[in-house]
Amino acid sequence: MIRLTGGLFRGRVIHTPANADTRPTQARLRQALFNSLQAHTESAKVLDLFAGSGALGFEALSRGAKEVVFVEKSRTASALIQKNAQLLKVTEQVHIITGSVETALEKLKHFGPFDLVFADPPYEDGWEIKLLNQWPWDALLSDEGFLCLEWGSLKSQVSELPADVNSLEKIREKQYGDSVLTTYSKR
Repeated sequence: MIRLTGGLFRGRVIHTPANADTRPTQARLRQALFNSLQAHTESAKVLDLFAGSGALGFEALSRGAKEVVFVEKSRTASALIQKNAQLLKVTEQVHIITGSVETALEKLKHFGPFDLVFADPPYEDGWEIKLLNQWPWDALLSDEGFLCLEWGSLKSQVSELPADVNSLEKIREKQYGDSVLTTYSKR
């Protein structure tokens, strides 16, 4: 279990998967992320890719987001996201897509565009570059939207992310222990 760090649900606990296949975003990083986005979270439409427990999406709802779409391939983790949504009484603001990120892309086009996209992929699978190079961010991100990508400085297949890629421009990057949070805006 982890504790939400701010907003309406500050201090509330959400359930996390018991297995080692998910890696919840550390509290310090979540807090820093939302502090940097506080002016953009209110009424935002949010996408939480590789959602795991859904901590990032629930933090967004806690801080005023309008709705969150969670994408998680693990049925167990998806069930926990549903359980957490029920505990927090936000089921009407939550959409859960159970399946891989690759297969979710077509469905996501019907929910978007998104104001905030959080992606916390498995560090060792090379998702950072796949997402940046192959995803249609012009269609998925609103004009003033942000993509927040968490990656591992030691475990990822890359040692740095590009400053500009497709329609995205890197606007912020900060390291938190072994994790790096890179934020892109739409150009």
